Formats: sequence, structure tokens, C-alpha cells
Amino acid sequence: MKANEKTIDFIIIAVFIFVSVLCIFISFLPTEMQEALKARTDTWNLATFFMSIFVHANFNHLLGNLTSFISFGVFIYIINRISNRRKQLLISLLLIIALLPFIYNISFALIANFVIKRSLVSCGLSTVVAGLIGLTVPSLCIFVRDLFQSERSTLYFLTSLMFLTGSAIAFPYISSGLYNLVVFIATCSVGLTLLSKVGKEVLNSAKRNLHMKKIATIAFTVVLVYFTFLMSLFPSDIIISQGNAVNIFAHYVGIFYGIISGIYTLNVFQNNH
Repeated sequence: MKANEKTIDFIIIAVFIFVSVLCIFISFLPTEMQEALKARTDTWNLATFFMSIFVHANFNHLLGNLTSFISFGVFIYIINRISNRRKQLLISLLLIIALLPFIYNISFALIANFVIKRSLVSCGLSTVVAGLIGLTVPSLCIFVRDLFQSERSTLYFLTSLMFLTGSAIAFPYISSGLYNLVVFIATCSVGLTLLSKVGKEVLNSAKRNLHMKKIATIAFTVVLVYFTFLMSLFPSDIIISQGNAVNIFAHYVGIFYGIISGIYTLNVFQNNH
């Protein structure tokens, strides 16, 4: 392993440790200080828009987010380490932590002020966790590239996972209205159709040699893990103090930010020389 790669590995691990320690440290602060750090939609405070991701409503909220953050962080790190995408992963991770909280909280404030028309409070690492989960899609596309014969197949695979992500999100809500049912059927149909286009390539590649078969097996496992985590985010049955359910909008923003930004930051359609 090159010295540069070791340095990047160290920084990635340090980022995960720093975020986790900061969340734990803030949980021991007086309640008044924690409340002051939470983002509120009626006060456009950029400092709290960022710091609120490290604040949690209670111990269960903190434990759940940190467990997901660390476990999925390790998961994504291993995939990108195998694909030799350490540097790109570090950039993606830093952008998720530094930029995503602002994107989410500003969007949330706009919705609260102009759509819901009431003041809301936001806190927790959920958006960042969802962003990491979203990074699975571009990370997986890079990992399985050798199974495909062209960049078009990679594009089909990427697009299929994006549509299937939409169908997985819509699935828990299909009983609540016709719109959600239509969204589920449409996204699932398109996703499966695109996936079928590359399915034969994957099977043929897996038959060529043991290495390709191993890649295909790992990829299948990653897909299962991804959708298992994804389904656990929608809908949320976690209740925090004052009886408020965890904000699902944070999960939406995080998932799709992770997917879309990762396409560029991880260089899905560029060979890593």
C-alpha cells in the first residue's frame, strides 16, 4: 500500500471517529445548549443548520444514528477501497458532512415556511446517514464495472438502481393513495426493465471465471444490504421527544444527494488510472 493511500485511509477513519465523538460530546451538554444548536425553520441560522446534525433528541436517537453511520460508513469504505476509490470517497464523505446539512435544512425551512406554514425543529445525523446509504448506488456501479461490456450497461445499471430506489421508497405508502401506487408501479417497472437489460451480461461474465463470479456475488449481497437499509428508513416509526416522528424529508434528501453527488465525486463513468 502506498503512503498516500495510507494517509487517505487514516483521514477517512478519523472523520468517522470525529463525527461520532462530537455527537457523543454534544449529548452530554446541558439541555439548553443542545436546544440552542438545533435548527429551527423560523430562524435562518446557518450555524445551527450545520451543527444541528450533531444534536440528537435522546439516547435512542443518538445510538441509532451512530450505529448506522459507523456500520454503513465501514460498508461503503470497504467497497470503495476494493475499487481503488479512496480519494474520491473521502471527497464524497466530506461533502456529505459539510454541504448536505445546509441543502437539507434550507430546503426543510422553505417547505416549513411556505408549504406547511409552521415552525419546525430539526436535528440528528439522519441526513448524513441517508447520504452514505445513497452513495452505495454509484459505489456499486464502479465495483461491478468489469462485469459490463460497455459504459451504456453501467448507465443502465445505475438508472435501474435509481428507479428501484424510488419504488422501494414508495412501497410502504402504496395503501395510502393512488398516487403512491402509481409511482411504485411505474418506478419498479422501469427499474426492473433496465436491470433485465444488464442481467444477462452479469450472468455471462460470472460464468467466465471465478473472479467475475465473486464480483457478481458480492454485488448481489451489496444490493440486498442497500435495499434492506433503505426500507428501514421509510416510513420511520421512531418517536422523539414531544411526540414528533423523525423527519422523513431528511431521508429523502440524503438518499438522493448521495446517489446524484456520488456519480460525479466517485467518477462513475471515468476509468481510474
